[in-house]
Amino acid sequence: MNLSVTLEDLTDKIHKADYHRIGETTATACSLTLKSGFVVIGQSACINPDMFDQEVGCEAAYQDAVRKLWELEAYRVKENVFTQKQEQNNV
Repeated sequence: MNLSVTLEDLTDKIHKADYHRIGETTATACSLTLKSGFVVIGQSACINPDMFDQEVGCEAAYQDAVRKLWELEAYRVKENVFTQKQEQNNV
């Protein structure tokens, strides 16, 4: 039973990434659509509007979405291992 999640595991699950700047603000959202159709959303914001860089905002929002996906995948892996052990003990 493999109790690990790698960045490669996560990127293999991503079908596409879409980015959206929220109006004229410094907030950027990234939606990762997984191959399963599930969507994970990350966000970023710049405190100083004069320093806002759309590319940096997109990258930060993407990294936030990947971090959230990592948490979800870690939970899924751990839960699957737990369920397998329970099933083996009940056989």
